[in-house]
Amino acid sequence: MSRPTAAPAPAPTTARGRARRRAVVDAAAELFDAVGFHATSMDDVGAAAGISGPGLYRHVASKDDLLIAVFDRLWDRLRPAVEHAATLQPRAAIEALAAAHADMVVDDPAALRLLLRELRSVPDDYQRLAARNHRRWIDAWAAPLATLRPDLDAGRVRTLVLAAHGALDAVATHAEAQQLPVSGADVPAEQRSALAAAALRVLDLP
Repeated sequence: MSRPTAAPAPAPTTARGRARRRAVVDAAAELFDAVGFHATSMDDVGAAAGISGPGLYRHVASKDDLLIAVFDRLWDRLRPAVEHAATLQPRAAIEALAAAHADMVVDDPAALRLLLRELRSVPDDYQRLAARNHRRWIDAWAAPLATLRPDLDAGRVRTLVLAAHGALDAVATHAEAQQLPVSGADVPAEQRSALAAAALRVLDLP
């Protein structure tokens, strides 16, 4: 059964409002990742974002709303890649999708770790939405891979896609513990390309 949640806060309509909401979501992602979703209070998030007391609730309605905003940010990154890949030839499509996944791992590892660890903390209806988005992401890879690898049945195609995703996600999940320099805007393009290439090798493209 879905848990009741507060209505989402209205979307900000000004550049300043959007910047403040981004700061709140950024702070939440870092705190939820470092301290834990359940151990982090809204006051903690407000303090980290430089917003005190009731002012925080002009930007988000609840802690669930914040975690969902972190997850939505990941899909907002991937959706354009899905749409763009649909216009490309199969190999170019897979290369574009791998590059988008690698960029997500590099640019937003905390949010990705949270998705892998804390999806069960959000309401059931959002979990179902996340599952549909995940299937859409897999499908975006599976369609061109099936064309490039006609020797594989549909199950093996999807297994390879999941293995490629896992190879990339593992970088985010292990990088912090191992203090690996693989996250942040300053990561060079060559390193991002190397991550994408690793996923492509898992697919064993002809």
